[in-house]
Amino acid sequence: MGRAVTVVVGILLALVLVAVVAVVVFDAAGQATTADGVRVATVDVGAMERDEAAALIRRRLGGTTGEKVAVMFRDTHYVLRPEVARSRVDVDATVDAALEADAGETVTPRMTFARAGLQAFAARLAKRVDRPAREADIEWHDGKLDRTRARAGVAINQATLVDRLARAMGQTGAERRVDVPVRVTERPDRTFEDLAKRYPAVIAVDRDARQLRLYKHLKLEKKYKIAVGKAGTETTAGRYKIVEKTVDPPWHAPNKAWAGELAGQTIPPGDPRNPLEARWMGFHDGQGIHGTADLASLGSAASHGCIRMSVPAVKQLFREVEVGTPLFLQ
Repeated sequence: MGRAVTVVVGILLALVLVAVVAVVVFDAAGQATTADGVRVATVDVGAMERDEAAALIRRRLGGTTGEKVAVMFRDTHYVLRPEVARSRVDVDATVDAALEADAGETVTPRMTFARAGLQAFAARLAKRVDRPAREADIEWHDGKLDRTRARAGVAINQATLVDRLARAMGQTGAERRVDVPVRVTERPDRTFEDLAKRYPAVIAVDRDARQLRLYKHLKLEKKYKIAVGKAGTETTAGRYKIVEKTVDPPWHAPNKAWAGELAGQTIPPGDPRNPLEARWMGFHDGQGIHGTADLASLGSAASHGCIRMSVPAVKQLFREVEVGTPLFLQ
């Protein structure tokens, strides 16, 4: 009986000892303090217990939103601002870092943010960066034929960008820079090197200079003196193409007041009432390039929208161009 009591007492003492140890361990964990001289940014939290340090950080740094993140796409610089990311100090994570810091160490505040804010930023950036593929092509303006290089279509990989931004939010200094990840969506079929073959001839009409320019394989071949449309009858400036070619064309007089009694009639070639001499190259809604016997009109605004040339010149141009030849009207 005495032996049994002794065993029970021993067990009870052991349980009490375990409980005491557990309380000591728990108290040690709950009363952990930071090392001397530890700072969070500029806030001294040295030798503080967790709750005290947390209260001071919340009071002094609670309004901190963090730093900007530089976002680079090639040579263009964008900025993710902290208010967009809805970032703020993560007090608990910051205190954990302070408790682990060595004496005299300065801890960078840990930040939390809204991933939805990063996703919205990535979506807005995609509207600026994403672009379709562009074929190599030509353009004519200010008296000059320009070539446009082809480019591939690209789109931002938004999920990857959001992941990169999330990592950068926890970094400092130079590490808070993110390169925009993009993927090629489409490659152009027509390259810069194809242009001269694609466009063996190009016509450019400069109405201010009263001049038609012929380009062969994208190089200026010849300039012609022309007459252009009178004020109010001009064809809209833009890019057109030759849609028909006719030798000795009839004239389909338009149903307009200026055509007078000929309005709506078709005047055969050779008829002195037919203003279309020798050749016709139509390019837009009844407008075209044709020869004229009225050489005095060349160099002026005299037609009703068409481009007039001398007969020798229009015959020469006719031989150089095909249906489909681009025509730039300025």
